Amino acid sequence: MHIRSEEIRDYKEVFKLIENAFENEVYTDHKEQFLVERLRNSKAFIPELSLVAEIDGEITGYILLTKIKIINNDIQKTSLALAPVAVLKKIKEKELEED
Repeated sequence: MHIRSEEIRDYKEVFKLIENAFENEVYTDHKEQFLVERLRNSKAFIPELSLVAEIDGEITGYILLTKIKIINNDIQKTSLALAPVAVLKKIKEKELEED
């Protein structure tokens, strides 16, 4: 497995990966792939923290960390949010079979 920063040329494949990863999940609106598109176009986006995992040249996983502000009364802190975490369904199923 190879982990690297996502590149613009990966966007379509990552969109499909996220769709695939969440298609059978119950507690979701099934729009995570659109959230990623919006985050990429926001000030919160950090390109170096948009990561893909590849196996034999195929993108099989994706994570995105974006900037957030946590505000509590007069205190404001900058942090990172992790969302989504997506793994290609066939990889998840393979891991479950091997356990």
